[in-house]
Amino acid sequence: MRAFIIAASLAASLATAPAIAQDTGRYVLEPAQGQSFEVGAGKAVGYYTIKDGHCKLTLTFAPEKDADGVKGAGNRVSFVVAPGDNGLIESPEGKSVMFFCERDAKHMSVVPFKRVAYAGPNRG
Repeated sequence: MRAFIIAASLAASLATAPAIAQDTGRYVLEPAQGQSFEVGAGKAVGYYTIKDGHCKLTLTFAPEKDADGVKGAGNRVSFVVAPGDNGLIESPEGKSVMFFCERDAKHMSVVPFKRVAYAGPNRG
């Protein structure tokens, strides 16, 4: 239940806070505007385009250091986010980035955050 409340609060802040973007670490992107992010032990560069009224997000990931001695080893992913919905990228280190497609798909909000485990009250 607590996770649902936190997720709902985060979603509400995404939908209502363009004025506090600098205070929260939130970015607001326009179509084809690139942005880089830290994701776990690496970096990601991403942009989105409008496709059939949806946000089509493309991200390229690369490790901070060479992976197994291979320079430039990385991954590229693309996925579609419906207006009013979000996509999430998570790393094993707990650093995450949420991508929220605004209702008009003319903007995409990006919120980097650190996920923290919650075990709940001790019921012993």
